[in-house]
This record gives sequence, C-alpha cells and structure tokens, in this order.
Amino acid sequence: MVLLVLPGLLLAAGIDFNASVDQSTVGVGEQFTLNVTVQGEGMATVPKPQLPDLPDFNLLGSSSSQSTSISIINGSMKKQATVNFIYYLSAKKTGQLNIGACKINYEGQEYQSQPISIEATKTAQAQPRQQGQNPQASQSRMPIDGNLFLSASASRKTVYQGEQVNVEFSLYNRFQISGVGDVQFPSFIGFWPEKIYEAEKLNFQRQVVDGRQFEVALLKKTALFPVTSGEVEIGPLSMNVGVVQGPRDFFDMFGTTQTVKVESKPLRLTVLPLPENGQPAEFTGGVGRFTMTAELDRTNTTGSEPINLTIKVSGTGNIRLIEKPVIPATTGLKILDPEIRDQVQTSGDVIKGSKTFRYPVIPQADGKYVLPAIKMAYFDPGDKSYHTLQSKVLECTATGCTPNAPLVEATGLKVLGTDINYIKPDKTEIKPFKQPQWWLLGLGYLLSFAVLGASFFYRAHRNKLDSDRGYARKHRSGALVKKRLKSAERLLLDDDPRQEFYAVLFQAVLGYVGDRYNLDTHALSKDQLKAGLLQLNLAPELVDKIIEIIEQCDIARFSPGQAAYKTPRELFERSREILSQL
Repeated sequence: MVLLVLPGLLLAAGIDFNASVDQSTVGVGEQFTLNVTVQGEGMATVPKPQLPDLPDFNLLGSSSSQSTSISIINGSMKKQATVNFIYYLSAKKTGQLNIGACKINYEGQEYQSQPISIEATKTAQAQPRQQGQNPQASQSRMPIDGNLFLSASASRKTVYQGEQVNVEFSLYNRFQISGVGDVQFPSFIGFWPEKIYEAEKLNFQRQVVDGRQFEVALLKKTALFPVTSGEVEIGPLSMNVGVVQGPRDFFDMFGTTQTVKVESKPLRLTVLPLPENGQPAEFTGGVGRFTMTAELDRTNTTGSEPINLTIKVSGTGNIRLIEKPVIPATTGLKILDPEIRDQVQTSGDVIKGSKTFRYPVIPQADGKYVLPAIKMAYFDPGDKSYHTLQSKVLECTATGCTPNAPLVEATGLKVLGTDINYIKPDKTEIKPFKQPQWWLLGLGYLLSFAVLGASFFYRAHRNKLDSDRGYARKHRSGALVKKRLKSAERLLLDDDPRQEFYAVLFQAVLGYVGDRYNLDTHALSKDQLKAGLLQLNLAPELVDKIIEIIEQCDIARFSPGQAAYKTPRELFERSREILSQL
C-alpha cells in the first residue's frame, strides 16, 4: 500500500513560491523590479499571481518568462519548471514602505510569499552591476521612450466651423510586438465625426523618421466637422502594447515581454466662425460645395391627394449638418414638414453624399398653382464666400378638392351653391326612427371612449418617439440587439469568424447599452462608460461584466493570444447572458 500511495504523494508535492526585489533602497520615482517566482517539479501552467494593494507604489508595467531544467540522477529524470512574473514599480513617497504578501492558487491550494520592506529616499540610488552580468547587456535593450509611441496628426490646424478636417492616429514602433489591448479612442467632443478607416489588425509599413527606421501602423482615420468655433482640443488615443525585449544577460536567453501603455498627445485646432458679413438669409448650414434640385412627383392631383415635393442637396462637405430649406408660402397649398434622408459615403479622404427633403404638399382648393423658385445658400471654404443655389419654378393643378366647383385660378372666386336642397323632396311623411336598446348605446359609448383613449396613447407614443431621442432609442433597442446578435451567431458558422464576429458582437453590446440608457457609447472611453452606468444606479457587478465583454472583444480582435475565452461561442453565450440581465 505504501509503494502504491508514494508516487501519488510525490506528484502532489507543492511548489516554491517567493517574491524579491532587485534593490531594497530606491529613490522616489525611480524604477525597480519586483520578481515573483513560481518553481516546481512537473509543474503545469500556473495562473498569474495576485498582487497585494500597492498604495505607496506606481505599477509601471509587467512581463513574464519561463524556463525548464532537466536532470538525470541514477537513471531517473526530473523536470524542474520555473516561471518568473516581473513587475516594474516606483515609489510615490519617501520613508519605509512595505510590499505585502503575493498570493497564488495552484491545484486548489493557496500559496503566499513573504512581505518585503523598501526604503525610499529623495534621490535615486546608484545600482552596482551584479557579478557575472554582461556590461553590454543593458545596452542591447532599446529604451521604450522614443522608440514606441502613438502619433496624432490633423490635415490642417485652422478650419472654418463645419469644414472637414481629417485626423489620423498611428503607432510608431521599433520593437517586436506581441499584441495590443485596452484601446481607448478619443471622444471627439465638439465635432461631428465620420469614420474613414479603422484598423481591424495591425498592418505595419516601414518609414524613416529623423534618420531612424520605424514600423508604422495606421490605427484610425476620422473626418471631423467642427460644430462650434474657438480653440478646440481633440483628446488622446491610448492603448497597452506588449513589447518583446531582448535578453538582459547570458542566462536570459529568450528575453521578456513587457506591457507598455502608450498615449498620443492631444491635438489643438483653431475653428474660425463663419463670416456674418454677406451671409444670405437662405443659408442652411452647409459648408463645402453643393448642388440642388427640386421636383414634384406629379403635376396633377385629384381629391386633395398630396403631391410630393422633393429637394435633393448633393456634394462634398458636412452633408448631415445641412438644415431644411425654407419653402415660399403659396396660397391654397398646405406644405407639411419634410421627411429627411441622408446618404453619406467616403471617396478617398473626402466625405460626400446627398441629403433629401421630401415635403408633402396638400391642395386646399381646386386650381392651378405656381411654386416660386426655392433658394438655398452654402459656404465654400475654398474661396471663403457664400453661394446661393436656386431651383426652377414648379407648377401643379388640383381638381376635386371642392365638389361641384368649377376649375378656376387659385386667386379667383368660387361660387359653392345657392338656396336650400331638400334631402327627401318626394316624401310626404317621415316615420320616426326606432331607437336601439339602451345597453347597446352604452356599450357603444364605452367602446368609443376606449378607442379614443387608445388613439391618444398612440399619438403620445408617436410624439415622444419624434421628440424624445432617449425614448426612441430605448424603444428600438430590443429589436436592434436581436438582429445584431443573430448576425453575430451566423458568423460563428464560418471557418474563421474571429475578426468580423468580434466586431459585430462588440457593436451589439455597445449599441444596446447606448440605446437603452441613451448614452453616446462610441464617444466614451471605458472609464467614462463605466462611470456613466454606475450613475444610472446599475449594479457594480453587472457594469463590470459589461466592461469585461467590451474589453474581451477588443483583445480578441487585436491580440487573440491574450483572450480570456477559449472559443468565440463562449464569449457569445456570455454576452447574451449579460444582455438579458439588462
């Protein structure tokens, strides 16, 4: 029995778990290294250790490395594995500072390291070179600063309000990159954004900057249309980048991976107001170059049936920000508010498209009507002047609006009838009408009140949909998220669904949260989104789950190797479960 149990006891042997620092005396702000080592025989993959609270230190980054040694003693082979978790810290203040115990759970058992005491001084401490260290090893590693950074650039620094300006965000790199994550795009407050390009994966191109060769990847390119004038700032883009560093010495053969957070510098633009001198009364907010057409879908109508007046504005510029033109009043015609549709597309780096205004025109009387020319003005930043567009004169004829009325001009006089016409001229006696049962009348009244109440409720619902953006977004959120989840589920059937699947699932989760709680989620960072959801009194656990799904979609798109979910199906089912809780 002992011989049978002994191998099991040997396999169940524990691991060695300890923590150490490369120096016990450091200066405030000076970087030092906390090494957490896990060592064991026949050790399988170990989880990442849990760090203690570090209120007196800054966590600057982390990396990890693994090594294996094999020894043969008396014909028996032993395999010893060692995993090092490396954390880069700096002290926030002077004095005797403590790093608490690190913890790790391995095969159902918890291990804990010893606490470490650090003395922090005002000045940095000289670090003596360790015995046996290669003096050239530290030089073989390039510094992060200047060799890895995010660049933000604008096509111009001074623009008019409503004029297009393109902004690019690029990653400049001279290292080997293992992946990126936690990408936080700027919010573009004060602009109307239109997407031109957004990278689904890093596509590096070589470029020489100041005599040094970089690998450059374009991350995002956006067309912005300023909606206010003055000095406007575009916030930074930030992300975490996994950098593979070269070996430090002879014993560090494979190097380490360090996670570095990089952030672009904010951009400042000067937005000039549109000139008031010479601004036409017909100006509707268009900035760019446009053309305009106006036409009726028919020239004859009968029985007050509406005629559709369609005005189409086409060109390059801020299509979505153009307001409806003013239609001159015409006696005898009732012109309702238009139905507005816009179609925007990208041609190279230029935003172009069209905006259509469809006005229902209802004749109030028979006659021939003439609609005066419709005018619309826009501002051209190229020549810094206003231009006025004018449509042709339109005509239409209405009949059957007034029974037995002759066709005359809209400004003429119509005689509707004379004297009295008897309803029953051939009757000498009219018999009384038999009244129905009283309860039938009462039931009819009740039904009429119910129908009237339902109509008022429906009208209030429709008015709220038109006037309350938050109510309209919440009303459509359920149907829209079901449609997007179905699209994501169909992509799971593809051979390689990863990139497009994660993009559709990301849009489903982020879009549903934004529609349900009326948040501009695409313009918010993850921290801003989390703060906004907590202000809505959502459970913190549910908010953390939502942020986790969004982060996992980003990680799976840009750094699949670091994804927490093994298959896309697991992430999909997790997302559907969390959305059902909302």
